[in-house]
Amino acid sequence: MNTLTHTTPALHVPAHSVASVYLLETWLELLRLLRSPAFALPMFLLPVGTYLLFAFAVAGEMVAKDPDAGRFMFAGFSVMAVTMAALFATCPNLALEREQGLLTLKRAQPAPPGAWLTAKIVAGVVCGAIAYLPILVLAAVTGQARLDGAQLAAMSAVLVAGTIPFCALGLMLGALTSGSAAPAYANLAYLPGLYLSGVFFPLPKSMHFQTVFWPHFHLDQLVFAAGGVTKFQWISPQMAFAVLLSFTLLCSGVALHRLKRRG
Repeated sequence: MNTLTHTTPALHVPAHSVASVYLLETWLELLRLLRSPAFALPMFLLPVGTYLLFAFAVAGEMVAKDPDAGRFMFAGFSVMAVTMAALFATCPNLALEREQGLLTLKRAQPAPPGAWLTAKIVAGVVCGAIAYLPILVLAAVTGQARLDGAQLAAMSAVLVAGTIPFCALGLMLGALTSGSAAPAYANLAYLPGLYLSGVFFPLPKSMHFQTVFWPHFHLDQLVFAAGGVTKFQWISPQMAFAVLLSFTLLCSGVALHRLKRRG
């Protein structure tokens, strides 16, 4: 007696359809961020505003006499722009979505499981690039940083790539904290490093030992290495890259473990 078996054919989704889902999810995430004045206004105006204030108004004469001062300020405020936007583009929204149960809803939808997570990372990178763009235009037009086109291009590539570790930090904090507490924890994790890493102003020698504990410092070092600014390089670019890579993997691992366990 022959046994009839019915085999359900495998469902093959065209690659272009999968790509369109990722693109749509990313576009919606980015649109939501750009349409939120509470996020967009401080993230995009604060870095360029402080750069104008300190590099041009307060220290304009010093920068005119010392080109290295202009390069130092350009790198520091650029690091601020890309990292702050990347962190706050990912952390608070993820925490709110977890709290409201939206991640559970997303998992139930017929979409690639990693689309929403990829969208948050890409949106964080794009927001970092948007926040950095006015500073780049100012530096290129005014010549305040005394950097040529090749140096600016290399430093810009490192800065945009440098948003990824801070996107990972935002995902970790968003996965661990509640929606109401996420902005406070993000500020607590971000602001001390911004000042204690020495990216804004030279620190006294007694504080140099602790700069290596902050990811801001390592990104700043990679930016100087990309632009060939050796005066402010304190560690090798290989070491700075290794630290940022380890930091990214650690934060990503914690975030994925937490999201997988509880959502």
